[in-house]
Amino acid sequence: MKFFASFFLFSLLIVSAVFAQSQQPQLQTKSNHIAVSVTNLEESEEFYRDFLGLKQIDEPFNDGLHAWFDIGGTQLHLIESADERRERSINNHLCFSTEDLESFVEILRKNNIEFRNWAGDPNEITLRPDGVSQIYFKDPDGFWIEMNDDF
Repeated sequence: MKFFASFFLFSLLIVSAVFAQSQQPQLQTKSNHIAVSVTNLEESEEFYRDFLGLKQIDEPFNDGLHAWFDIGGTQLHLIESADERRERSINNHLCFSTEDLESFVEILRKNNIEFRNWAGDPNEITLRPDGVSQIYFKDPDGFWIEMNDDF
């Protein structure tokens, strides 16, 4: 009986040690930045700063190839490095929120910027099942941007 008790405790210790070694440490992570390769930094910088109203922040390179923006707790880094503009999937998009989506839609219309709903219908707004309204449009390099009213 003493042998079985000792064997059981020894087995339990081995299993516990193996289990403890197999557990990965849980490190805390957070979003730092999103980097987007653009063809014309000046044009994209103007779009994100002046049209979308993002706050431009200092970038350390000062080489004329980078522009950084604060996008609410993380950063958007524009890097002039793309050779050409190309078609992109709407599934890959940046998303921003506004208090007044209708007013934003009017700004798009005044600037002749096409927008669509998720289904692809031009000049239409999607109403998600959770009650959030959203539209999609493209930046100068064809990256999709979602704007919604989940402010």
